[in-house]
Amino acid sequence: MTTASADVVDAAEPRRPVPRLRAWINFAVFSAVTVGGGWLFVALDRATGEAAGTGSVTSASGGTNGQGLWIAVPALTALALYFLSRDGAGPLGLTLRFADRTRWFAFAAVFSPVTAAVSVAAATAAGVATFSVTPSAGGPSLPVAFATALGFLVVKNLLEEFIFRGYGTRTAMALGLRGVAPHALVGLVWGLWHLPLYTVWMSQADFRRSTTLPWSWYLPTFLAGIVVMAVLYGEMRVRTGSIWPGVVLHTVGNALTTPLLVNGHLDFEGHGDALFGVAGNSVVSILLFGGAGLFLLHRRNRGGGPAGT
Repeated sequence: MTTASADVVDAAEPRRPVPRLRAWINFAVFSAVTVGGGWLFVALDRATGEAAGTGSVTSASGGTNGQGLWIAVPALTALALYFLSRDGAGPLGLTLRFADRTRWFAFAAVFSPVTAAVSVAAATAAGVATFSVTPSAGGPSLPVAFATALGFLVVKNLLEEFIFRGYGTRTAMALGLRGVAPHALVGLVWGLWHLPLYTVWMSQADFRRSTTLPWSWYLPTFLAGIVVMAVLYGEMRVRTGSIWPGVVLHTVGNALTTPLLVNGHLDFEGHGDALFGVAGNSVVSILLFGGAGLFLLHRRNRGGGPAGT
């Protein structure tokens, strides 16, 4: 075993027995703060008269104090639990020392563009969407929008991946659950954490451009999609011992798919986005992300290990 491989195994699979009760308590506290905190911060914004419903998911424009706390407090909670309530579940995944880094980062960089291209091609071929290389009037071009969003999204997604993969996945893996269950549990918390953003802080005009579905349909498909994505992100975290490939995958995906929808490049007819949308809740996205996540899980279960090839 190489030194790099040994580092990965140590990061992803601690040798000492993990006290499961402590891990369950920590995960419960983490989940309660993460899911419930957002609604407390919504109430704080309303009590202090902060304007909501004008925010963007690709920049700090329109953000509120409550929205800042919504992402900062779970990160601080994860740090506090890690240092003050030791559960033996391993490190936080901040390392860049892991085997086959080039391959993992290349995969993270190209996966979202490939899935988006498949979705757009399928939607246009089926006649349920039209694609335009030019944005809606006054909007930036797709390359400009992508590049502009990267700086903000790297910071935001570093915090988000630290919360849900750095702490969430490492703790869920210590609960004694098998298969996709640890990732699905993290995915459920991750999905519920998003709801204040979509219902309160995000511009509702932008939200309606991102989906044609009513909330009664959007919510279950969104949760299904984010749980599926959590399997892929989680397996990347387990196999590398690092959150950084997930940061790249998350950032490239956000910076590409949000401008496609919000800036008018992709226009769906009816509810065609439910089948072929570039967002994570479409059938195509669920199949592609789910297939990739299950493939990595299968390889690990066959003995590939965290650094398996």
